[in-house]
Formats: sequence, structure tokens, C-alpha cells
Amino acid sequence: MPRLLIPLALAGICAALVAVTVSFGSFVAGGSDSSCYVLQAERWASGRLLVPDPLALQADWPDAERSFAPAGHFPAPTARGAVGPICASGLSMLMAPFRAAGGRTAMFLIFPLCGILLVAGTYLLGARLHAGIGLASALVIASNPIVLYQAVQPMSDVPAAAFWTLALAMAAGRQARAPLFAGLGAAVAILIRPNLLPLGVVIGLHLLLRPYPSPRERLGHAVTYAAMCAVGCCTVALVQWHFYGSPLSSGYGGVGNIFALAHIAPNASRYGSWLVQAQTPLVLLALAAPFVLPRPFALLGLAFAVATAGVYLPYLVFEDWPYVRFFLPAMPILTVLMLGVVTSAVGRISARRVPMALAVVAVALALHGAWSARAHQAFALQQLESVYARTGGDVDRRLPRNALVITSRYSGSVRYYAARETVVWDALDPSSLDRVVAFARARGLEPFFMLDSAEEEAFRSRFAASDLARLDWPPRLEMAPQVRVYQPAARERYLAGQTIATEYVR
Repeated sequence: MPRLLIPLALAGICAALVAVTVSFGSFVAGGSDSSCYVLQAERWASGRLLVPDPLALQADWPDAERSFAPAGHFPAPTARGAVGPICASGLSMLMAPFRAAGGRTAMFLIFPLCGILLVAGTYLLGARLHAGIGLASALVIASNPIVLYQAVQPMSDVPAAAFWTLALAMAAGRQARAPLFAGLGAAVAILIRPNLLPLGVVIGLHLLLRPYPSPRERLGHAVTYAAMCAVGCCTVALVQWHFYGSPLSSGYGGVGNIFALAHIAPNASRYGSWLVQAQTPLVLLALAAPFVLPRPFALLGLAFAVATAGVYLPYLVFEDWPYVRFFLPAMPILTVLMLGVVTSAVGRISARRVPMALAVVAVALALHGAWSARAHQAFALQQLESVYARTGGDVDRRLPRNALVITSRYSGSVRYYAARETVVWDALDPSSLDRVVAFARARGLEPFFMLDSAEEEAFRSRFAASDLARLDWPPRLEMAPQVRVYQPAARERYLAGQTIATEYVR
């Protein structure tokens, strides 16, 4: 391919990924992860990170502060009445400047931008072998099903993978400032996902032990890289100290609660199967890379992939395919190694056939990736997740300003879209429902229950001792799909014979 066409083709791949991200993006404060990142970005943009909630301080039922923590949050151990994020802060910190400069919509620009960085980083990584391999790898990673699945959500997987890929691409180069930029990329990646620090160690060892340049220069490169990584590590430590009371603490709890040797075998089976589904069995060709590609590059790539596996194999066991996202940082380098092996094998038969073979394999993998993403509903997430924004907006328009919404699944979205106080019902003691309702009324607040149809039975069962848990009166609002808002004050009027009108919102 003529050199002039390579940047044009790369720009086209980036543009296509951005178009998919924008067209199918589900950029809402919804479940635990997305609510954590979005609400935390709002706090970083405002500069008010730990703001005590007076209601949380006044409530007297068991574990009251936890019930005031919306999805993705828990009571901050460093400030009574305030909430801290469960998720790491790096992604929210990247979103915050966009939020401050351009408002709520602007902060979601970070996701298509990180998609571009991921594609560009993959190209640079592959171009260390050959420009054609770089371009083919960029196409394959842009259409990787888990990339497409995660790029349309406010999640940290694509941003973390993007900066790790840039760090790898820089570390694999020989430019004088490559270690500096590799360290910068790794520092940002560590800030986004602190648990992936071992990946940074792999890159540092590569810079120190590779067979070029001189030993003294290698030491200087490793020190430069480590110094930049240290900035990211120190920032993580300071943030965790502020939120959790210790530089070694996180929002996910103790290491012993989430890591275990017993998890390795089931996770190896699951992730191995999911990885082959995502990248086809051709990904196994990467194992041959040390025998046919430049060995330092191949060993760096495989060590990076092994380190990624080492972080997540002892982690909690999940049953759903989307959790292959944990391996996303390793997918660009595995793609490059896979296509590098294909190029080497075809080149031994006929060098003239390499460009055509590379193009055919890349296009076939891209089509497989797009099909697999569609089969896993990547392009339906916008519609599926829109319930959070729609119901949050309806609460804002239709409930009074003094509403206290007792909910669980929608606690993050009600906080974000409606700016209403929330209490998380499944964090309440089973005997506390009536107490919460009385507490709200005593402080001039009007309590409401917000539940979807899948939650109602669990709500009734949990608070079986309360008459209010029967939900035996018409809801105030019914919003698609089957989200109902009940006003406890209406129950007495309904039982006294008054008609309670339900407003149906579609």
C-alpha cells in the first residue's frame, strides 16, 4: 500500500469506530459502574469530592449511611455522611475537564477519543513490525467485539486499554523520548485501573533487559519510565488515601474477599473460551511469535498478556461473556503478534502474496468481530440502557422537589438526572421501611418507592413485616418498561375509598 494511503486508511478506521460509538453510545448514569464514573466525574469537576449528606448523618436506622449511598458508591470512611466511589478515580478525572468546559454531554467525549487512541496505538504497535501489520491490526482491534461492546458505554476498559497500548508501542520503539512517553501512557493507565500495575512492571523490565542499546542507556530508559509511572502511582495513593483512609485501600474491599487460588481454574476455562470467541482460534498463533518475529518484541507482548492473565485469573468468577473485557489491554498486542505470525508464514511461501493474505485475514476478522458484537447486543445497549435516562428525567419532571426516592437499581440515575435524594432499599434492615418513611415525613420530604417489575417481589419479601411493602395500591407513575413509582401516602387514601390515578409515561 502506498505510504500516503496508510494514514488515510487509518483515519477511516478511526472515523468508523467513532461513528459506531456516537451512533450506538449508551452514555448514561445507569448501573453500578456507569453511575460510579459519571457521578464521580461531576464531583471532580466541581472540586467537591466528599460532601456530607445531612440526612445520612441524621438517620438512626441500622447502617443508615450505607442506605444513602447510590449505585457504585459506599459510605466514605474518611468523612461521615459522605459517599466514596467503589470504582477507581482515573477515568472520572479524565472526564472532569470535559464536564467543566462543556457540560454533561461533553464529558462523554472521552470515550470516542479513547477509541481513537486505542486504534492509533494498535497501529503504532503493529508498525514496529511493518506498516501493513499495523494497519491490519488497527482494523481488527477496531472491530473486536469486546471493543465495540465496551466503547459504547461509560466504562474504563477501552480507556485503560488505549493507554496501555500506547505505552507498549512507545516502549517497543527506539526513539530517544520513547521511554518518557511510555511512562506517561502507563501512568494514565495505572490511574484508570490501579490493579494493572503489574503490566507496567513488564514494560519496565523490557526497557531494562532488551538487547539494545547499551546497558547504561537501558538503565536510563528504565529510570525515566519508572519516574513517570511513579507519578501515576503516587496520584492513585493520594486519591485512595483521601477517599478510603489508606493509600493501599480501594472501593472494592479487602484483597482476600475477591482474590483466591480456587478461582484460577474456572477463570482460565472461561476466559480462554471467551478470548477465542472474541478473536477466533487464530489468536493462538501469537504463541508462535518468539520463533518467527523479533524476539524482544514477541517476548514483551506475550509477557504483557501473561501479566494481564495473572491479574484476573485469581479474581472473582463471572459467568457472562462481557467480562472478557478484563483481557482487553492484552488484545491489541495479541492481535499484532497473531497477524505478524500470519505475515511471516505467508512470506515464507511467497512475499508477493503477503499484502493480499494480510488484507483477507484482517477483513475476515473484522467481519467476524462486527457480527459477534451484534450477536452480543453491543448495538442494542443504547436502547436497553436508555431506561435510566428516561425514568430519571420523568422523576425530575413529575415528582416534587422534596421527593425522597426509595429505590435500588435506579439510585444512581435518580441522583444524576433528577437531583433527588435517594435511599437504597436493599441496603436497609428488613424492619426499617416504615422508619424511613416516617423519617422522611418528619423532615418535610415526601417518600416514594421506585421499583421495576423484577424488583417488586424481592421488595415485598424483604419488608414483609410492613404493610407498605404489599404495594396494594395504584402507583403514582408507571414508566416503560414496567418501572413503577408508588407514593406511600396514597395508600391510606386508596384504602379509604379514594380513586388514585396512575400517570402512564411512555
